[in-house]
Amino acid sequence: MSTTGARRSRGGPGAQDTRKARTRPGGATEAASAPPGRRALIGWLLSVTRPVLAPLVGSTLCRIADLLLGCAILAIGAVAVVRTGAQAASGAPIGIPWDLAGQLALASLLKAALRYSEQFLGHFVAFKALELLRGEIFAALIPRAPRVMLEARSGDLLARATKDVDRIEVFFAHTFAPAVSAVVVPLSVVGVVGATTSWPVALTALAFLTGAIGVVPALGWRASLASSRAAVAERAGLTQHVTDSIQGMAEVVGYGRAEERLEEMGAIDRSIQAAGAPARRWTALRRGGAQLLALAGPAAMILVGADGVRAGAFSAAALAGGVAAVLRLTETARGVEELAAALSASFAAAERVWATVHSPIEVVDGQEELPRAGSHELVWEGVSYAYPGSPRLALECASVRAEAGRWTCLVGVSGSGKTTMGHLALRFDDPAAGRILLDGVDIRGLRGDCLRREVALVSQSAHLFRASVLDNLRLAAPGASEEEARRACQDAGIHDDIVALESGYGTMIGERGASLSGGQRQRLALARALLARPGVIVLDEFTSHLDPALDARVRSRVRERLAGTTVVEITHRLRWVGEADHVAVLDGGRVVEQGAPATLMSAGGALARLVAREG
Repeated sequence: MSTTGARRSRGGPGAQDTRKARTRPGGATEAASAPPGRRALIGWLLSVTRPVLAPLVGSTLCRIADLLLGCAILAIGAVAVVRTGAQAASGAPIGIPWDLAGQLALASLLKAALRYSEQFLGHFVAFKALELLRGEIFAALIPRAPRVMLEARSGDLLARATKDVDRIEVFFAHTFAPAVSAVVVPLSVVGVVGATTSWPVALTALAFLTGAIGVVPALGWRASLASSRAAVAERAGLTQHVTDSIQGMAEVVGYGRAEERLEEMGAIDRSIQAAGAPARRWTALRRGGAQLLALAGPAAMILVGADGVRAGAFSAAALAGGVAAVLRLTETARGVEELAAALSASFAAAERVWATVHSPIEVVDGQEELPRAGSHELVWEGVSYAYPGSPRLALECASVRAEAGRWTCLVGVSGSGKTTMGHLALRFDDPAAGRILLDGVDIRGLRGDCLRREVALVSQSAHLFRASVLDNLRLAAPGASEEEARRACQDAGIHDDIVALESGYGTMIGERGASLSGGQRQRLALARALLARPGVIVLDEFTSHLDPALDARVRSRVRERLAGTTVVEITHRLRWVGEADHVAVLDGGRVVEQGAPATLMSAGGALARLVAREG
């Protein structure tokens, strides 16, 4: 089939919708990744964190009561000072205002308890919300993995699951309660001021408070949000750069590129600063404006209320108490302004988390189950595939049958499509055309956990975790005994290496198995797959790091262990290809030859040429 024909054939059932979803203008992908409106984003955050909404309300009520008591304490103190001054001015004996002192003591104790409760409940809500959001993003990644890694950057995903989620903490710890109290507390204080002095005084206070709390914090909101979005995106790039530098430290230092990497990181950091500069300028403007209005309000109240005091409409003590209470609200104004500054970054981070959670699931699980068996027949039937964003077909109408209980080799030069066939067999992605069958069942119809149980992959660079040897083995079979793990390691030729380690199977092997050699990591990954006892095992260059003698020993043990299991070996090293039951030769994504190795060699075709080239 020609390349054009293969591209046209992508309109097969099931596969066509998947491909179009990635590229359709204005389609599901774009709609899912477009930032939601502010109301929709808040609604999503609240729905995810529904279990903590009750303590959030409790925290808000405690904050309101705490702020009201703070105003009352300052007002009581101001009333006491003015009363005492008036007594001194009149020549009357000055006594201790025990009634006010008692009120101050009681209010202070109650305020302390409320402040503690508000902080405790608020941070409980914040950290529990972070837990729920991290659970949400990881739960969303599971059905999207490993397909998501074909397009996403690991550093960017790390930033979304950690730093972006951390920034959302502002919404829960410093948004709802401050926002509600910023409305309730000033209105309550203004009402008391109006009742104890006059409504012109109260309305004067309300006008300045409205400007400080309601108008100034909204200045530049859109520009700040756009700036925060840009800065958050740049920070993701910095995280990816640092991740690459750390993971590739040996190469960076070995090739003398450390200074260059530092300069690149500095350039990214300057980009972050430049992207966030508009938000910082608006923050400075809002902060100054809010403080100006918050402090000008009490002064204006004194000017408006002076005539009423002179006319005897209300006492100077009452005016002083009202002014002191409104002056205390400068903290509320400052809190709302700080909230406005932090909220744009919080929403920008929330949008990135939302986009990850709501990104389309390209590889959808089926519902069929397959009985567990010692072997299965695996068939690639007319499979064509191109990696996301690539115009070139990695596979074109490839058909191979790996018979149950037989050893099948996929061979060819690097880039011929061998590994792609292995990945598609585990549904890293779905083919654009054709299908892959396991015992005659299209794997797109199988449950994902069923497929992963029956088909295991030993990749060229299997991931090892920063854990003990035994824990890394049990990743494939959590219930495996240590004796079963030992037998698997013996068959993989790694047992002697493990017992020579300081703590044997309990030895911590470091991040990505850094304390092991390449060959040891490869054999440990092989042992892990053997421990899972799958019906089909895909071995991708599984002995590429081994010397010929060790390669031969490992292969011999593995053949004994996997007798009766379907094995698909992917390799470009042809030394052992004659021992396979079936060989398929790939070139440029096409299966150009397949059959029994002896037959292919005698025909002098593609396999014979590869063997001759290897020498």
